[in-house]
Amino acid sequence: MASESPFRSALYACRVTHDRYSPRRYGFKSRLFLFYLDLDELPELTRRLSIFSHNRPNLYAFYDRDHLYLGHRDLRDNVRACLQEKGVTEPVSRIELLTSVRVMGYVFNPLSVFVCYDAEGVPLAMIAEVHNTFGELKPYLITREQMERNVFADEVPKHFYISPFSDLDHHLSLKLHVPGERLAIAVGGRQEHEHRPFFHATMTGQREPLTMSRLLAFSAQFPLVTLRVMSLIHWHALKLWLKGVPFRPKEQDPELQRDIYPKVGQENAPGLKS
Repeated sequence: MASESPFRSALYACRVTHDRYSPRRYGFKSRLFLFYLDLDELPELTRRLSIFSHNRPNLYAFYDRDHLYLGHRDLRDNVRACLQEKGVTEPVSRIELLTSVRVMGYVFNPLSVFVCYDAEGVPLAMIAEVHNTFGELKPYLITREQMERNVFADEVPKHFYISPFSDLDHHLSLKLHVPGERLAIAVGGRQEHEHRPFFHATMTGQREPLTMSRLLAFSAQFPLVTLRVMSLIHWHALKLWLKGVPFRPKEQDPELQRDIYPKVGQENAPGLKS
């Protein structure tokens, strides 16, 4: 199906599962679709797809300012600056991004994934950009030292307020396959002194060409997809609260909320990386 589109950019029809094992068992499944954007292709994508725009309103609109910002106008330059800050100095030739875009002006991205390629077109690093409902984001870097057979995997301290139902200092495990015909992402959470995870989430998907016909078909299949994601987050949070899972307010343990990166307009917000 990829031959239907001249782009490396694509769509993924995704299935999400989330299983919590303690202190109460709870799980759910949902479906959505995501964009996979080669950032170099954005000008041509906006020319060919009348319902998709870059940095201006449309039915579907991708905005650089919805992602990390280190003082550069272009998102590619901000990603390169983030890599350099984290010690990756090798030149980056191409950046691809798995993400949701704004739908009728609204977006919420629990997880976006940047795939960064070197001059030979080989994956160099991946950045898992995690967002919370307070408008904050934190990028978790995995380099190719942690890559095997196009799978980037690492375990890192979370130190970010993702959910009110999990500790800030637990370990976050990330297993990210470089997107191809299939998409496969796994995220787990483990308490520091435990070997087994207390939750495990997966996202799997099938690649589809980014064409007007497929985008219109997904629009009918997943109407207002980003608004639905936010609604489900609050619905499942309510169900966890009703099950008696301990709730941790955002104001608790601010010292454990570290290395938060700004978006445009958040440069002086509290809690940002030093």
